[in-house]
Amino acid sequence: MALKDLKTDFDIIVVGSGIAGCSLAWQWHLNGKSVLLVGDGKKGSSSVAAGVYNPTILKRFTSVWKAGEQLDYLNSFYPLIEEKVASKFLHPIEILRRLHDEREVKTWQKKSQRPELKPFMSHDIFPYDNAAIEAPFNYGKVSGTGWVDTIGYMKLSRKYFLYQNNFLEEEFDYNELVHSKDSVKYKIYHASKIIFSEGFKMTANPFFSDLPLQGNKGEVLTVKIPGLQLDYIIKSSVFLMPYIDDLFWVGATYNRDELSDMPTDEAKTFLISRLERFLKLPYEIVDHKHGIRPTTKDRRPFVGAHKDFPNYMVFNGMGSRAVLMAPWAAKQLFDSLYNNQPLNEEININRFNNN
Repeated sequence: MALKDLKTDFDIIVVGSGIAGCSLAWQWHLNGKSVLLVGDGKKGSSSVAAGVYNPTILKRFTSVWKAGEQLDYLNSFYPLIEEKVASKFLHPIEILRRLHDEREVKTWQKKSQRPELKPFMSHDIFPYDNAAIEAPFNYGKVSGTGWVDTIGYMKLSRKYFLYQNNFLEEEFDYNELVHSKDSVKYKIYHASKIIFSEGFKMTANPFFSDLPLQGNKGEVLTVKIPGLQLDYIIKSSVFLMPYIDDLFWVGATYNRDELSDMPTDEAKTFLISRLERFLKLPYEIVDHKHGIRPTTKDRRPFVGAHKDFPNYMVFNGMGSRAVLMAPWAAKQLFDSLYNNQPLNEEININRFNNN
């Protein structure tokens, strides 16, 4: 495949090629707009995300904000991209929430009847017969769930845009950015707007570093468990997710205080101890990964324009739910710019400017 002719004029420049940045780029591309995607390819939280999407919060048995809307859009968005790149990375699979005692059983059955949870949480307790998993109180079953192969999604997205001459693999240099009333210029590239989708790196962004972004370090293990056959994602205090062949993901940790760029023995010990509470087969640790998620205090993403530079925009703060939230949020931003629809106030960064 030959590269297309070099282009320098675009509708939009997207800075950051993680899950959120790729979702933005596809949103513009699928709607016939030209996009320049800029990313350095370095490891961020997206590259270590297991990619599980789930419309419920299984620690408290509550619903994710706007779960139905986000899930509906996810199921139409990713298949369009799979068709473009001729590969599959969307994997629907139900989640079984391992119930720990009779009290949780009763809580599950009660909350599963709530209107916002009823479409996803089965009222009946599910007796999944798998000798490798210890679950004396059985499971609650969640539908509308699955996982996205985030590494494949990002890799194939970057490759696709590279061959379109729409991907610039480099670390973004803010000193090369020039602003004018109706456009932005980055090096030789021109666009009407630029959207920063840099994850936790936003803390170094001179235009949006004042937003209250929080880092939340997550660590996951890849383990090899010969002989284990799982038809579901198992969620206990950690999740156990089928990956490839006899490889499984185990995760994840959440740490707002220890934000070093390295995996920790403490997190590894925690994940192992929680896994061994229910796994009855021997296993081997194959990999231990970490990343720092970009999170927000109100659990809503940061989307919108800079108060002084309206052509500079931000798209960030998706946290651990980027595969579910980013496609939907990208559509909200696109529709606000091109289809005369107001940006949802709960994600609009104006919520901070008005304080």
